[in-house]
Amino acid sequence: MAAGDYFRIRDDLMGAGDELMLLRYLKPMIDDGASWPQHFTEDADVFNKNPSKEFNPENTVFVIVNPRTEACGETDGCEYGSWRIMARDKLIKNEVTGKLLGFKKILKFCVEKTKRGREYKRSWVMEEYRLLNPKQDHVICKIRLLFHAEIGFLLSKHFSYSSGPLPATQSLPAYGYGLPNPEYEGACYLRSLIDHENEWPSYVTNDVFCMHPSALVDPHRDQMFAESGICIFTNRTEACGYTDGCDRGCWRIMEGDKPIASIMEGETFGYKRVFKFCEADGTAKYSYSDPYGEVVFLTWIMEEYRLADEEMKDKVLCVIKLLPR
Repeated sequence: MAAGDYFRIRDDLMGAGDELMLLRYLKPMIDDGASWPQHFTEDADVFNKNPSKEFNPENTVFVIVNPRTEACGETDGCEYGSWRIMARDKLIKNEVTGKLLGFKKILKFCVEKTKRGREYKRSWVMEEYRLLNPKQDHVICKIRLLFHAEIGFLLSKHFSYSSGPLPATQSLPAYGYGLPNPEYEGACYLRSLIDHENEWPSYVTNDVFCMHPSALVDPHRDQMFAESGICIFTNRTEACGYTDGCDRGCWRIMEGDKPIASIMEGETFGYKRVFKFCEADGTAKYSYSDPYGEVVFLTWIMEEYRLADEEMKDKVLCVIKLLPR
């Protein structure tokens, strides 16, 4: 390979959006048997390795994983830590035709807790791309070491509908989080707060409580939201749910603090509050017709979870849903 081709491929990869990663690289390799570009490496065990020992922290790495198994990001890992899913599958579509091309998820390498855990300012992040075929066991993994502010921006883009820069109202310093099984909601959400304690985006105050929920998600377009809601890690103040709001309405408390106790120990380790978004003009903005032809009106609901720990009282996980009135 000529030097010019080598640098062209590197530059293409570094600037490639989600669609190009699938169409220009992964699909030709799978469907047409194209050779792997110079900048790709093959590593079936990348999910079981310590990236700090395997990769140069100053360079982005592109890895072809084959086979990719269901254990990736779930149960595998190494003594030093493990890859864990931060943002579940986002649908990657052709921007012109709207045709579904494949999926992307984001994982982070979580270091086993040590006395030096709070000293980490950067984390290894993996963007995993795969095609539509459910039996597809080839994936492309883009691996790099990012500052936490960069991770926040990456996740904001992941939970938006555009691969380009986000509007100011959507560029939140927040960590999106896929909903766990609703059967375990209280404990799972609070455990998520504990797990993210050392990574909280403290560089700016979040404005979730001062925004209309439609600025965060489009319920007509986001199938993931329609099925399970959206989670956002955010900062709160004593005014949240009392005096703040936006020109289109405000969040108001429906249910006060409900204690959540540990199943094993029986001790309260967190609380849940429920809010309803009150539209400024008092009218319902969303509705649907049930199988009997009856119109069902929907209301924005937000469940707020926080830990009992006094030091974490202003760091909460907000779960926003659109539910029948």
